Amino acid sequence: MIREIEGYLMAEAARAEARVSARAFTDRVPWLTDTQAEDVQRAYCEAYLGVRRELWRDAVRRAGSLRAEYEERYRVLRGRLMAAAWFIGVGAAGITGIVVKILGSTG
Repeated sequence: MIREIEGYLMAEAARAEARVSARAFTDRVPWLTDTQAEDVQRAYCEAYLGVRRELWRDAVRRAGSLRAEYEERYRVLRGRLMAAAWFIGVGAAGITGIVVKILGSTG
């Protein structure tokens, strides 16, 4: 639900940016009639929003790619940590066994 609201707000902000940009663009071509300016603004907004959509899609794809990459790194690091903990545990048990054996044979 929150993501939907966030998406809606982002889309509305992009539409507002497109309208402002389109008006600024047609203001620089004062010889257009009102109808022509509206047509140019409509086309400008469509193009602007199309570019924004592609940028958002690229960002989502990249985020998914980064997530997969980081999950793999985490999995590898977790495996290394578990192996290190296992070796430390085995080493500690071995040292404890040797110490117990030495202390037991001298006592």
